[in-house]
Amino acid sequence: MFQNITSLIPIIAIAILPSLIWLFFYLKEDMHPEPRFWLFAIFLIGMALAPLVISLEMAVDKLFDFAAISLGGLLIFIFAPIIEEIAKYGAVHLALNKNPVLDEPVDGMIYVIVSALGFAAIENIFATFSFVSIGTPGYFTNAFNFLSVRFISAVALHGLASGIAGYYFARFYFPPKVNSKRNPLFIVLGLTLAASLHGAYNFLIVKNDSNLPLILTGAILGLAAVWVIFLFIDLKRRATYQQTPIDSITKGKV
Repeated sequence: MFQNITSLIPIIAIAILPSLIWLFFYLKEDMHPEPRFWLFAIFLIGMALAPLVISLEMAVDKLFDFAAISLGGLLIFIFAPIIEEIAKYGAVHLALNKNPVLDEPVDGMIYVIVSALGFAAIENIFATFSFVSIGTPGYFTNAFNFLSVRFISAVALHGLASGIAGYYFARFYFPPKVNSKRNPLFIVLGLTLAASLHGAYNFLIVKNDSNLPLILTGAILGLAAVWVIFLFIDLKRRATYQQTPIDSITKGKV
């Protein structure tokens, strides 16, 4: 038993590593670093959400028996992306709404991405255990190769999709003027775009019967990455003239 446990630990460690690498990359986009407590807390919340969301997806699949009625695509391409993007965004909205830690537009984007990467870390663990037979010859190498692919595909997708949702969360949370009314359509638009990107990715991954879907997947992720970079630039520009909506709380991180 002890040997089995010691075999699991390195697999779990390298399964989480892709999320941590992307986290380090994204945090460099924030000119005013966020409090470590809140970054860690949101990452953990994202991790905690993953098994709940995956269980919900499995329960819905069993309840409606999508496979039996030839509608499995509804779960993979529509339901799963929507529920996952709502969950990753919702964690940040519920945890940080009216929190003075959100004191500049780029913060909203950063925290939704952090939530997504926590979610992706647990998803990576589940995916790796379903792909690799622990204890068999070469299992660690197989796991490493598998996770290397997920690093530039599934984990990257989670960060990019939630980056888009996070941008529109920032647009919602930080209106041009402190006393302006927030427009909830920003949230709807952000989640719609994020879920659409997520659904398109799932569709292309499933349709891997030729090289074309793989090429299109790479193209979509590449374009999404460029888009997210420009969204970061836009929020940094807005930070020069937008104020925190919590005008009764002084500036600065806590």
